[in-house]
Amino acid sequence: MKQVRLAISLVILLVCPAYALAGADNFRIDAVHSQVFFSASHAGYTNPSGRMHVKEGTFRFDADDWSQAQVNATVDIASLDMGDAPWNSKMLNSFFDVAHYPTAHFVSTRAEKTGDRTGVVHGNLTLLDKTRPIDLQVTFNRAAVNGYTLRYVAGFSATATFKRSLFGMTRDIPSVGDDVVVRMEIEGLRDGDAKPQSDAAPTSEH
Repeated sequence: MKQVRLAISLVILLVCPAYALAGADNFRIDAVHSQVFFSASHAGYTNPSGRMHVKEGTFRFDADDWSQAQVNATVDIASLDMGDAPWNSKMLNSFFDVAHYPTAHFVSTRAEKTGDRTGVVHGNLTLLDKTRPIDLQVTFNRAAVNGYTLRYVAGFSATATFKRSLFGMTRDIPSVGDDVVVRMEIEGLRDGDAKPQSDAAPTSEH
């Protein structure tokens, strides 16, 4: 069975080389392999980081025509992890008010290609019930059939910087920096290959 699976994988990989996207495809974000990292200054001493999971989302992408790109994603604020339980609790309750605002939501408005594999995705971020425009600096990493799962995957890295005060999050400024740097690692399964999260491949599958 393993030999048959390997043979099928090799055939698909030869037929569908990396970076070959014929027109815009629709993808569902793979929450298992997608994360959001953020950092802000701690009184100028360090820039502590935390991470959150993408709860759900979709995107549309054509490597040759970024003008067709669309993104709609929801981040699970409650998944915040700063590496320390008391710190997590303070951030969730005193900064994010997670009981009332358990998610953040990003919707793109337009996108533009700036390099061979880079571009900017303009959109609106809703956080703490306030919506503000932000730009994502995006790098298109790869699109190909995953040789293990046999699903067609597209992957991206992205960064953004914004002031948290624009969303009404003003607690402890300037001891905790106003400028927040966000980094995202996003994988998506092409719609025809996507499955409900409960049916998705185990995390041991890469």
